[in-house]
Amino acid sequence: MFAPTMTRNFRRSVLALALAACAGLVNAETLHVELDTSSFASLGSSGWLDLTFAAGSGGSAVLAQAVVSHLGGFDASLAAQTQMTSNVSGSLATGFTLDNSAPADLFQAVHVGGKVDFDVTFSGAADPALASKSTFAATLYGADQMSLLGNPNGDLVELTWTPSAASGKPGSIASSVYDGGLATVSAVPEPSSWLMLGAGLALVGVATRRKQRAAA
Repeated sequence: MFAPTMTRNFRRSVLALALAACAGLVNAETLHVELDTSSFASLGSSGWLDLTFAAGSGGSAVLAQAVVSHLGGFDASLAAQTQMTSNVSGSLATGFTLDNSAPADLFQAVHVGGKVDFDVTFSGAADPALASKSTFAATLYGADQMSLLGNPNGDLVELTWTPSAASGKPGSIASSVYDGGLATVSAVPEPSSWLMLGAGLALVGVATRRKQRAAA
């Protein structure tokens, strides 16, 4: 009985490792936002995406940044509009950084009729009171830069960033999607989480093959 029991315990340990890796995906500080604009193809191929990042009202917020990267479906032929404030830096080629020292606003052309997507990575100073929050929002407009697409009330997605209580620790992100048919938000895992998950699944596979050989 000792060998089968040890094998079961081994498989459970490996499964726990894989589940721990999956839990790490949820706590990732990078999120992937995807907008499926195919339902607006009849409106033409041009639209505008408004990305904002601002500290919450009440109290003084700690400095935080939202880095927008891996942009897909953006129109490089048109430059960002004047709403690109001084606390927004970068380009479509390198990605953009928005900080909450003042309300940050990036208004960029996108191709409507397909997929528009990007990653958002949050970072910032620690807040021992956990009272400082900053909100990143994405709103889609038509070619006239005024007609809202998707949610008639405005934002399609809001991501609320709360810094950690201690320096060097990860913060947390709460996501709200206001048009589930158009927008989706998913976690982008850290490379270490992928390695843990891959190692766990590989060990599960090895244990399964050994069990099959033993049964044969």
